[in-house]
Amino acid sequence: MKYKLETIPVWDAFKEDTECPICYLAEKAEERYLKFYLGNSVMNPETRVEVNKTGFCSHHYSGLLQMRSNHALGLMTHTHLEKRMELLSDHFRSLKSEASKVSGKAALLKSKKLSGAIKNLTEHLSENEEKCMICRRIEYTIQRYTFTIIHLWKTDGEFRNFIQKSNGFCFHHLPELLKMAEESLNPGKLGEFIEELIPIIEKNNERIEKEILWFTQKFDSQNSDKPWGTSEDAHYRTVQKLTGLSNNSIKK
Repeated sequence: MKYKLETIPVWDAFKEDTECPICYLAEKAEERYLKFYLGNSVMNPETRVEVNKTGFCSHHYSGLLQMRSNHALGLMTHTHLEKRMELLSDHFRSLKSEASKVSGKAALLKSKKLSGAIKNLTEHLSENEEKCMICRRIEYTIQRYTFTIIHLWKTDGEFRNFIQKSNGFCFHHLPELLKMAEESLNPGKLGEFIEELIPIIEKNNERIEKEILWFTQKFDSQNSDKPWGTSEDAHYRTVQKLTGLSNNSIKK
């Protein structure tokens, strides 16, 4: 797959003091897409067809609600609900039909058909919970950014130094970076990239482990007058390192 280079946002992310520049890029992308779906795109027929079909996950519905653009969100959720009701109607019809047949001598056989109808409905609902327009767009955007990181590492010595001096990457985005490296680099360069990357990850994991340890020890009365150092927000940054949630998102 061909990806568009996005060098300026990537450079900007590496200049931020963050535990994971990809988290920073993902947060900025999420902000853009939340605004996009509550902006003029609400009246765009192609966008509305997409939203009607897919909708958003609970996390991004929460984000859309926090934007306080009530009319735009109302328009989108109304037509999406109509589409969902249309898709559910066949499942409900089947479920009611099979439920009405469970009686008499053939009840066991008929109950299996009822169980099948329940399974079809629950699978349909579960599948829709996993769909989200914003998640899908962020995922593709992060693929472009990880491609750009690998490209810059390969072609720009200054950027390579930035990675060396960075705080590494979170556990959530590290697999995506490694997959992109495997896809984009020849075996020799891939080995070189991993040899440089893993010590950066290990060094920063050790750093933040010491910071969160001191954070916990500061609650001991014996340490109350000692300086926090870099540990005062270590609980936020540790959660980011573990999960991929940005520092700002965790603090909201």
